[in-house]
Amino acid sequence: MPTTVLLNEKELLLQVANGDQEAYKKIFIYYWSQIFSTALLFTKSRELAQDLTQDIFAHIWIKRERLAEVENFEGFLFITSRNLIVDKLRKKVFTTQNEAHLCKYFEEENQLSPYFQIELKEMTEIIHQGISVLPERQRVAFYLSRFKGLRHKEIAAKMGISQESVKSHIVRAIGNLRKYLADHSNALPFFICWFFL
Repeated sequence: MPTTVLLNEKELLLQVANGDQEAYKKIFIYYWSQIFSTALLFTKSRELAQDLTQDIFAHIWIKRERLAEVENFEGFLFITSRNLIVDKLRKKVFTTQNEAHLCKYFEEENQLSPYFQIELKEMTEIIHQGISVLPERQRVAFYLSRFKGLRHKEIAAKMGISQESVKSHIVRAIGNLRKYLADHSNALPFFICWFFL
């Protein structure tokens, strides 16, 4: 979010909550570029990023009454933006082009806001929970492949099965993890970056 502080932000948010369009305009102008930049990083499309940013601010206006209770608007806006961007891109994000940009974004952890670092930790925990409920052979094959970096031939030797079986276990593990993470949509793009590229 912007490095400078928006003066009287809490008061502005209360005014927005009461339907004050001028106060909303100040919030909109102040945070627009940051939200647009985030959306652009995810989409690599100025047009789509602009649409997403408009959607985010439209959502803020529609839900404006909630702003009276918000103690940390920066965190609230970040979470709202993240959720809407992920939801909007859910069907589009899995192209090779977009995966690369998502991964670059996730890899730059040292440059991310504290909110996003917390999100990364939570996403990682969700993924590990999903892995823990896989059938044993799928879990082992997936772990050796994605965490240990072993090739199918090496995994086959360790598990005493054929390379085709290894491939089958890994494919099924990925399918099961996708289903598990369908209920945790925020973790899904991170899962794609972490385990597929």
